[in-house]
Amino acid sequence: MQLDELIGKYVELRDKKAEIKAAYTEKAAKIDAVLGKIEGKLLETFAASGTESVRTEFGTAYKSTVVSCTTADKGVFLKFVQDNDAWPLLDARPLKSAIVEYQEEHQDIPPGLNWRSEVVVNVRRS
Repeated sequence: MQLDELIGKYVELRDKKAEIKAAYTEKAAKIDAVLGKIEGKLLETFAASGTESVRTEFGTAYKSTVVSCTTADKGVFLKFVQDNDAWPLLDARPLKSAIVEYQEEHQDIPPGLNWRSEVVVNVRRS
């Protein structure tokens, strides 16, 4: 197979994959909407009856709490951590872009990190 044929096939398959994903996403969104309505009805029923769960022949529905925590003001939060010696409240991760810059300048990465780099092929539509 020639290079132009390979690239053509690649673009064709990538387009088909995107089409399949879009169809899936649309169908899944409709199902998610119905699931959300059912979950709302179950929560209403739990609240009205004062229960936390219900077991049926089809399965068990139960309440749980989902927690999300995001940063509203990074500076305020960091000052709190510093002032209160509350370092366990932070998650320390390497910043890839800064590590790349460090590596370019020092021809090495800081100690204590794993590094992986690979060459890949990208295809742009003409």
